[in-house]
Amino acid sequence: MSVMARFVFLLMLVALSSADQLNRPRRNNRPLDCSRTVDVAIVGAGPSGAYSAYKLRKSNKVVELFEFSNRVGGRLYTTTLPNAPDLLLEAGGMRFISEVHVKVEAVTKELGLTKVPFSLHHGNNANAFYYLRGRTLTSAQVSGGDIPYNLNPEEKANQGRLFRYYLEKLTGYNGTEVTQDILMQLKLSDGRYMYQVPIDEALDTVATADGKAFLRALAIFESDGAADTSSLPIFENNLGPENGDFVVQTIKEGFSAIPTKLVDRFLKASKRHKLTINRRLVSIRNCREGYVLELVHTNTQNGYTFEKLNRDVVCARKVILAVPKFALKTIDWSPLRDKRVEDAINAVREVPANKVFMTFSRPWWLQNAPHATPVMFSDQAFSQAYDFGRSNITGVYTLMTSYSEDSKSSRLLSLNTKGELLSGSAPGPNRVMTPLAEHILTDLAKAYGMKRSEIPAPITSMSQFWVSYPFGCGFVIWKAGYRYDEVISTIQHPSLTDDVFVVGADHAKGYHVGWVEGAFASVDRVFSLYF
Repeated sequence: MSVMARFVFLLMLVALSSADQLNRPRRNNRPLDCSRTVDVAIVGAGPSGAYSAYKLRKSNKVVELFEFSNRVGGRLYTTTLPNAPDLLLEAGGMRFISEVHVKVEAVTKELGLTKVPFSLHHGNNANAFYYLRGRTLTSAQVSGGDIPYNLNPEEKANQGRLFRYYLEKLTGYNGTEVTQDILMQLKLSDGRYMYQVPIDEALDTVATADGKAFLRALAIFESDGAADTSSLPIFENNLGPENGDFVVQTIKEGFSAIPTKLVDRFLKASKRHKLTINRRLVSIRNCREGYVLELVHTNTQNGYTFEKLNRDVVCARKVILAVPKFALKTIDWSPLRDKRVEDAINAVREVPANKVFMTFSRPWWLQNAPHATPVMFSDQAFSQAYDFGRSNITGVYTLMTSYSEDSKSSRLLSLNTKGELLSGSAPGPNRVMTPLAEHILTDLAKAYGMKRSEIPAPITSMSQFWVSYPFGCGFVIWKAGYRYDEVISTIQHPSLTDDVFVVGADHAKGYHVGWVEGAFASVDRVFSLYF
């Protein structure tokens, strides 16, 4: 080879090397080198991520599942208090309906989990009481008795079926079935579809102020009637399949056993599969092999998860983002910044939610209260209270003293940042501060018709406020003006030219945003179309 030929050859090598460097993903102008390559990277080990991994367990692909914290489960979080280790407390999702949530039913059977009746569900419990506007009412009174709301004659005649009555007034529909498909086609008298009209605006056309207030006090996933909340999911949540005459179920082994077992089956199916905990996805970049995922290491201590300086760079041929809306918005990937995709992401509104559990030496809510009941609903900040039973080991009694949403949850969260730690409280993010406990117990005393001094001091307690990363909220609710199918198609495949997909309950159809069924349904749709 001549000197000139060798010179030309060297120039070609330099050019190729430079091109390769330019094509490699970079951060701070430095190329990112992958530590390993996988066929599918799944980000998020909640219900949708765990289910995605489970569905790929026999695919003959190398699959790695990444989780931000050190816990599998996401918003499914079964825990215990130290003095009642045999009582499983559901700090997140806790129930399902076999006839409606068919995917959850099928998965729990496949996993060999034991379903048992969730006797606390108010739809199946005629013993529930309601504390509304300073009065404690029985279920019978709420359905047709004297209530502290000034309903007009028509509303009073329909007191036990107000949602149905308002739907008929709004749309003229009086059929026996109320399904998602039917509701999506219903129009108001002005020609707009229900999904286009905010719930406040719709109710203002057919309800009195007190009728509307009474409806809000009873509504499921009502979301404070925010100005942008769609009418459709409110009516769907309160008239749809979940409100039929079904037995509500829970899982004997704890609800978080569902994602835990799914991941366990995934890992056992192949030695090439991997679960990597304590990683947060920062960015996604295209590369020759597919995609480069830059993940920051995290560390979980005492329930808190902190970011570290270390970085993990992984190449993947396909990516499944099984993360909530709140986390999805933080990922640096250019298709997520596209206006069409951003609009779809924001089609749902985050709703804060919390639960607070306390143990007591005696079940005062069942034995001593004038309004003794295992289930109490209220317009106060605690919102819902449920008896969680007696420990067979220690004999203490557990009460979920609060299960609240939206502004009520935000009010309680503000109290949980003040004062001193309650004696016997869990530490860290599950703490219960004295002002929070006192506020809840004072309201419970009123609801149960007791003096505050008659309620004994809690022995132990814990709280779970679903506000921090990666969740940002307890659940979401659809905003007015969005069609489910259009949003879901955009969210699940943000870029038609990329093998990056989004799954999870936060953009599930209608009422399924509040259920594990929604997470599973989103995964099944993505797999049927793209895997």
